[in-house]
Amino acid sequence: MRKLILVLIAVAFIATPAFAGNIPEFDAVGCDAANYFNDAIKWSVIINNTDGFLRPINMFSDFYPTEYFSNTAGQEYPDPCFPQYLSALTDAYNEAVYEWQIVLQMKPESDINLNIVDCVLKHNEFDIWTGAEQSGRYRAPWGQLFFVPTANPSVTVEAMPGAFATPGFESAFTMDARTIPGLSAVKLDSALYTTKALWEEGIVMVLPATGETNASGQTVYNLKQGDVINVEVTIPGNNTADIRYGSDNVILKYIGIVGTEYVGAQCYGG
Repeated sequence: MRKLILVLIAVAFIATPAFAGNIPEFDAVGCDAANYFNDAIKWSVIINNTDGFLRPINMFSDFYPTEYFSNTAGQEYPDPCFPQYLSALTDAYNEAVYEWQIVLQMKPESDINLNIVDCVLKHNEFDIWTGAEQSGRYRAPWGQLFFVPTANPSVTVEAMPGAFATPGFESAFTMDARTIPGLSAVKLDSALYTTKALWEEGIVMVLPATGETNASGQTVYNLKQGDVINVEVTIPGNNTADIRYGSDNVILKYIGIVGTEYVGAQCYGG
């Protein structure tokens, strides 16, 4: 019996973080625990990342209406890359803007990964296994492949003050990204990126520090729980592919400081 009690205590310590230190966290639009793109790694975060009341914070992550997804592409329909998922199409040689607004549930201690999951197909193709494409890429009638940088999507990311914002943080500022390789800072203001097939693209965003100046020349502030990250992806008019995004395609990943958890309405994962 004593051995069983010790085992149960050990399991509890594994499943529940100590009330000090740091833990992985991810945030998305709406209920994080119900995000379509959750995998075994994200579920380990959902199970282990709890607040002082032992609530899994990603099951208390409904921040409507602060969090939202919107687009100018069109209505959402079944996605050809991801079964039972809805997304809005921007087809070749059309333009649109997709926007995700996400609340941080912890104070970040690390740089923040911006992950964008994509569905990119050749024009008028509906099967990822036969029509996968890269944005900005096209094949000429004689078979030669071309790449046009300006035909790719661009991304703009802003940090906005939330309920517990650092003093002085009263208006939005542009986030910077670290180039890979190299790690030099570049502003995420209409920054071009290329995307392909159903893969996830990753951008490492610089953790702002109060009083420093970003690549846009703005004064930045420490981010805290409750602050908001706004991500805007723009598809240009010379886009060469069919590109689709929905509400769950953008995810923020970082290391959070234990004890800074911020919860919203209760929700449930699948």
